[in-house]
Amino acid sequence: MSFLERAKQVAEQAAKVGAEVGREAAKVGAEVGQKAATTIRDPATKARAQSAVNKAKRGFTTALERIDPRILADVVVKATSLQERANASLKERGSLYRISEIGIGAAIPPSVTFTIARVDDAEAHGLVDSSTLLAADATKVDETIVSLDGVAVQGEELEELQAQV
Repeated sequence: MSFLERAKQVAEQAAKVGAEVGREAAKVGAEVGQKAATTIRDPATKARAQSAVNKAKRGFTTALERIDPRILADVVVKATSLQERANASLKERGSLYRISEIGIGAAIPPSVTFTIARVDDAEAHGLVDSSTLLAADATKVDETIVSLDGVAVQGEELEELQAQV
């Protein structure tokens, strides 16, 4: 038997096996599809899904109604004040970046996110990139670490905090 004839036989066998595997896969796919369609049409499943949607709507509405507008206003004032002070500090340091947008998540407790943007090229004269600012900060030797809430942490306290984490 020549090499070509043997290759032809192997190809025919592979085609037969492939066809059989394809038929089995189609059969299993059809069964799964039928079960999914039956489950979707089931009135009990539909009722459970509708109940879950209604419960989620009520939960969201209730949480939204519980937010005190004065507290939300305080969060807005504090967040925008922080934005203004941070932008003043960035400008003072000569940074090309500013906090351009604030997002407040209406959760308990509320979440606050800040979006940073690069200043327009027209305003960028004399400003420097963040890498330059970091390099300048690295030359300042200061062992004090300040947390985001403004509390200074000394070496011993830092080790203690790291041990807790």
